[in-house]
Amino acid sequence: MRDATPSFPFATAILAMACLAAGFTSLEPQFAFDRQNIMAGELWRLWTGHLVHFSLAQRLLDVGTLLIVGWLAEREWGSGPTAIAMLLGMPAISASLLLVSPDLIQFRGVSGIVMLLALAAATSIWHDHPSARPGLAVLGVAAAIKTLLDASGMQTPSSLPAGVSVAWQAHVSGAAIGWMAARYRLQRMPRAGEAGETGIQKL
Repeated sequence: MRDATPSFPFATAILAMACLAAGFTSLEPQFAFDRQNIMAGELWRLWTGHLVHFSLAQRLLDVGTLLIVGWLAEREWGSGPTAIAMLLGMPAISASLLLVSPDLIQFRGVSGIVMLLALAAATSIWHDHPSARPGLAVLGVAAAIKTLLDASGMQTPSSLPAGVSVAWQAHVSGAAIGWMAARYRLQRMPRAGEAGETGIQKL
């Protein structure tokens, strides 16, 4: 059963404000995901690397997209579960970059969390609203094509400054974590349409 839809996406708004506020500080180098410093014990970077960005354009694009997908995720999940998914997703994405992307030295941006929320929301919407599936499929194919192009080293439209490549590995990791979280939640929390199958009676 779906959680009560929040009137305002509080969790997403807080994260968006944190990303914007980080841009007004001089601490971005100390907050960025930096492999060498994380391995030296600066574990806070597993979280804060998602709050800082390489440029104003990247920050604005990431935050704008975050507000859209976060609003959708909170409509499907509620603010509390969405906040937990983001807080746990940050170190999970960072840890995956440490493990499977040894060549990735530095990463900045909330785009990995954007992908986590996008897949979480899309999986729930796919499950609950079959009429939305064609549109979701088109968006999914477009995102997959862009990711493949980024992974191949081709130049795709980006808000990153010259010399900085898209960290597509963070996008893939975020998407995978979001999909798994949504599938787990769907299995643990039967929706209203499944009440009869699970033996729960509607009142």
